[in-house]
Amino acid sequence: MKRKSCHIGNCGTCTLRAKAVLCDLEGDDLAEFQRIKHSLDYESHQTVFYEGHLCVGLYLLCRGKVKLTRSSARGQRRIVKILGPGELIEKHAFGKQALHEVTCETLEPSQVCVIERERYLSVIHRNPQLAIKLIQLLSNDLGVNMDQLDQLTFKTARERLAGLLVELGDRFGKKSADQVQVGLTLKREEVAELAGTTVETAIRLLSVFRDEGLLTIDGRTITLLKPERLARIARC
Repeated sequence: MKRKSCHIGNCGTCTLRAKAVLCDLEGDDLAEFQRIKHSLDYESHQTVFYEGHLCVGLYLLCRGKVKLTRSSARGQRRIVKILGPGELIEKHAFGKQALHEVTCETLEPSQVCVIERERYLSVIHRNPQLAIKLIQLLSNDLGVNMDQLDQLTFKTARERLAGLLVELGDRFGKKSADQVQVGLTLKREEVAELAGTTVETAIRLLSVFRDEGLLTIDGRTITLLKPERLARIARC
């Protein structure tokens, strides 16, 4: 794995600390965090860990983007989430002998910090404010999971795809005037997996949205021309 010139080495000067929560520390706690984390650099489309394998620590995404996938017993695969810088990759990994619930693969050159779990728990024991922040982080994630379940259960494929495009635009997009270029170049199969639909349905709906003047498609690049209208479709 090649070292990158934009590698984040000093947590004290990292602008993502507040967002990440995990490393939002000061003084001796921050110094201890620096000692117990190990930074790894990955190229695009490399696997960070596999579903079902033992978690060796806590995984924090410092740079780049990754996708998380789950597989069925029949070998079917679905993307469950895409993460960006400052996000904890798996929140259940605080437990002992935890297994990875997903496979994590990079979408672009990325940096992942692996944090020694037991020594990090000692930092939490000394820092009640950090403990409260982590409880809030875990609680928010439960709410997100319920929203995702509602999407799959109660919404049509058209509504789910519209909501997905708006979400990707909000999280990773490049805004220009009233337009948003989705900051990810995803295959149609990946769009379908994220929206919880078939590839054929995803392709058809993207074409419908394009014909309705809601977006443009240039290869794998999608630009939202009317994100507010897509948001209204998603809320139907």
